[in-house]
Amino acid sequence: MLGIMLIGLAICIVLIWYLWPQRSQAPRHNADAAIPDEVSLRAQPLLTQAEAAFYNILQLAVHEQYLVFARVPIWSLVQIKAKDPKDIRVAASFINRLSKKCVDFVLVHPGTLDVEKVVELEDSSNGRPHKQLRDRMAQLVCRSAGITMIRVKKQDAYTAPTLATLLGVEPRE
Repeated sequence: MLGIMLIGLAICIVLIWYLWPQRSQAPRHNADAAIPDEVSLRAQPLLTQAEAAFYNILQLAVHEQYLVFARVPIWSLVQIKAKDPKDIRVAASFINRLSKKCVDFVLVHPGTLDVEKVVELEDSSNGRPHKQLRDRMAQLVCRSAGITMIRVKKQDAYTAPTLATLLGVEPRE
């Protein structure tokens, strides 16, 4: 009987010994959410002045039919699922490829909150290889998801009616 009690006590001690380090590591895990002392943060504008000017005209052109969102991550426009549960790593890899890519503006139906159209500004940086890759990826994702993508020249000055026509948005009376 004494032997069984000693074995039980030994098992309890071993379990406590194995579980104890997990408890002490939990607070250290929360340190991952802290900002390192070696890093400084400062707020910055979301859009350039040219993008903000275009955004304001875009708002005027579509305000009665769409909500306008700027600099939206591509991955947030679509639901990404592996076709087969075995392909979960392929889906995760695809999400990682999309993770740092954004589209310029998204027009969202105010009632259903469905993404209706993506508006991309074309400018002189579109000739750069990384920008071309981002543009192709955005176009493929939108086409695959059935989202209309409209490209407009960044340099052009638009009026709200002209932009509404270009976007296929009819003014309400």
